[in-house]
Amino acid sequence: MDVLRAKGFFWLATRNDIAGLISQAGPSIVLQGAGKWVAAYPEDERNEVLEDDPEMMEKWDSLYGDRMNEIVFIGLDMNQEEVAESLESCLLTEEEMKKDWSRFKDELPAFL
Repeated sequence: MDVLRAKGFFWLATRNDIAGLISQAGPSIVLQGAGKWVAAYPEDERNEVLEDDPEMMEKWDSLYGDRMNEIVFIGLDMNQEEVAESLESCLLTEEEMKKDWSRFKDELPAFL
């Protein structure tokens, strides 16, 4: 399976307030910050953004707000089930969701 291109946003538990952006083309990959999640804004600012952009509420989660993983993969001979299973294995378990995420190990470099 060859991933030729990947691009999108991701949420890391260890960086709960900052959206991550992945951009991959061939062997080149960039991970960087993409700004704060709206859910991490102070309440008055968050409400203002949501009022100005009501479509955001369509994907809004009652617990996590706009934090999500939304990545597109383009490739050759990609097995959708295999890709989905691989990504699912990266998600926190129910037990991990209840823990203090700031104590998790984060080996990625700082976002620029």
